[in-house]
Order: sequence, then structure tokens, then C-alpha cells
Amino acid sequence: MKEMKDKTKLVVSILVVMIFLLGFYNADPLKSVFDSLFSKDQQVKEEILLINDNKKEEENKDIPEPIEEVEKINTVEIVATGDILIHQEILDTQYDDSTGEYDFTNNFQYIKDILENADLAIGNLETTFSGTEYWGYAGYPSFNTPDSLVDAMKWTGYDVIANMNNHALDRDVYGYERTRNILLDRGFDVIGTRGSVDEKRYIIKNINDINIGIISYGYTMTTEDYFKGLNGIAIPDELIPLMNHFHPLTLDEDLNNMKEQIALMREDGAEVIIFYMHWGDEYELEPNDIQRTIAQFLTDEKVDVIFGTHPHSIQPIDILTSSDGTSNTAVVYSMGNFLSSQRTERIENPYTEDGVIVSVNISKNMDTNEVTVDIPTYIPTWVNWYGKDDKLFYEIVPATVNDAEYLTNEGKTRVVESLNRTKSIIEMYNDSIKIKE
Repeated sequence: MKEMKDKTKLVVSILVVMIFLLGFYNADPLKSVFDSLFSKDQQVKEEILLINDNKKEEENKDIPEPIEEVEKINTVEIVATGDILIHQEILDTQYDDSTGEYDFTNNFQYIKDILENADLAIGNLETTFSGTEYWGYAGYPSFNTPDSLVDAMKWTGYDVIANMNNHALDRDVYGYERTRNILLDRGFDVIGTRGSVDEKRYIIKNINDINIGIISYGYTMTTEDYFKGLNGIAIPDELIPLMNHFHPLTLDEDLNNMKEQIALMREDGAEVIIFYMHWGDEYELEPNDIQRTIAQFLTDEKVDVIFGTHPHSIQPIDILTSSDGTSNTAVVYSMGNFLSSQRTERIENPYTEDGVIVSVNISKNMDTNEVTVDIPTYIPTWVNWYGKDDKLFYEIVPATVNDAEYLTNEGKTRVVESLNRTKSIIEMYNDSIKIKE
């Protein structure tokens, strides 16, 4: 009993002391002392936390932020054009009486920026540069053009010239050799013809670290007098091995030769392979069986792009698939006339006024070395023919521009007609083919 009383007294005493202390704490002087102590303690804690935070920030500054890996993609744009034919009407028009010289730059002035801005521009030359000593200058049927055309083509932006076509021998061996020499001297690459058997039949162009193999072939014809000839002229024996040619009667052998050249280009490092084919029937709007046969053969051999010339009219662009289903090939059956005087007024055929500049974009992933060839796009062109100040003009213009100051009222109407013709033909086989924006 006594123990319980003692415990009770102890509890009561403790409570009295606590109440006493609380009373003193609530008094202003003592309370301020306690608050000050607690406040300083909290301030110290906050300062320590701030120091630690600053230290972490300094440490984080020393750690470089992760860099997002970006794939390196290199690209190349290749443009190609159709037949360049300097008929007598153009030859006469480009002569300047005041200087006694020929100047062809105005023929190309309105499409110059398109070719110039591409990484590589290829054209088909259907004339020779044989000088004045060898029968003089002339248009159809045996072409010989002043050297100033070469300068105009260089000024326009061409890089590669294909000249294995039916006019390559219009001035015989002399014209063949001089034409090549003039082109090479002006800095062009020449495809389709060679100067000696020691030269390769193709070229490899390295552009933006992408290796592009380019080769050209042209058809030959047979008459009662010879087996293989061009434009009524038998190919001399010494030139037979120097020209890349095919013939309907030796097509299997010729295709095998093409296959060998494809293999050689790949051995030389070609990552993209382009064929420039002079083939087909003149003035036809669709390819013939030989064109289709060659195109499918080259598709099966994994050629990337085929550019076609010769018909003097546009033919469709298509995307063919290899027989094993593993690859596609873009085939431009014919790019039509780029520059000529073949017009409705002369030959009653409006299609010969039309041409296209075909654009192909190639990209390469420099990390994986994967190369991609895009679906071609095209720019329709039209040869604008008009008279001014008692002088005639032949000028290649984009057919997508119908309100330019250089067009007459008649020209504005006819360029729209040209655009509609071209669009209907080019996109005939494949609606994924579009005009370049």
C-alpha cells in the first residue's frame, strides 16, 4: 500500500515539474531562447543540405551529357537527258554574223540551273565534232557540229557524255576520234566508245564517297552490204572492239558481254550501276520487245538504273523487279529529244518537241554502307521555237512553267500541251513516277 502511494507521489511530482517548465517556456524570454536554438539548428541543417546540393551539381557538370548518335547519310543526285541533235535549222540559227562564230549557250540557258545543281549530269550526243576540214558543218542526216557546242554543254553543267549511237560514225574514223578527243579535252567523261582496247568500257565516278559505275551501249544495224553498221556506214574493223554495241542477231552474246562488264564494275568497287542504252524504234511511244528483253536481263543482273535514248519521243518510266524478287531496277525507256528542230511544223509530230530531265537520288548510310536508290522523278522539257528581230530561236524550257516572260502567247499554250503529253506517257506504266517538285 505504501509502495503504491510512493509511486503516485512520484507521478504527481513529475507532472508538476513538466507543468512548471511549460509555464516558463511559454513566457516570452524563455520561449525566444528555445526558438532561437531550434531555428539555428534548422538553419544549419538547411545550409548543409544546400552545400550538398551544390556539390552534386558541380559533380554532375563534370559528367558529359550522353550524345545522341545520328546516322551519317551521304547523297548524290544524278540527272540525265535525251537526244541532243543539231539539225541544220539550229546550226543556221546559232551562227552569229557579227562575230563569224557559233554560240549554242542560249539553247540551254533556261535549264542550266537544273543540270548545274545536280551532282552528276549525263547527256546523249548525236553529232560529231569533226572540224571544218572534213566535209564542213552539217545537220541531218550526217551530223557535224562546231566545237562551241562542247563549250555550251560544259557551261550548262554536263559531266558525262554518251556518244555510242547511230551518228557516232557520221564522219567516219576521223570524226569518231576527233569527237572523243574534243570531249575529253574539255573535261568530259565519255561512255560508249573507247580510244583503245586498253581502256575500260565503263567509268567509275566517286561522288560523296559513293562509287557509281556507268556504261553505255548502242544498237547496230545490218544491210545487204555489211553486218554491223551505223547510219548507213559499216563499222570499220578497227572500231568494232572499241564500241559498246548490240545487235538483234547477236543479242545473247551481247547480253553476256554486258553481264561481264557488270561483274567488272563491281570488282572495281561500284556500289550503284547505271546503263545508258541507245535503243528502240524511232517515234514510237512504247518500248519494243528488244528493249523489254534487255531491260529485264539487266534487272536480273541487279543494275540499278537504265536511261534510254534514240526514239526521239518520250517513252514510259517503269520499275522492274528481278526474277528472284530481291531487287528493283528503274527503267527510263526513252527520254525523248532534248534539243532538236523536229517539230510539228516540220514533221507533223508534236511528240518530238518533248523531252525529260530524269533525276535519281542515291543515298548511302556511311555507318552500315547500305546504298539506296530512290524512285526517279522527272522534269518535263519542251523546245521553244520562236522568231524575234528577224531571227529564229530554239530554247529548251521546263514544261512546268507556262507563264514565263520568254514564252509567246502561242508558246504558253503549246508548253501546256507538251506537259500533258509527257505526263500521260511517262506515268503510263507506273503511277509512282512523279514530276520533280
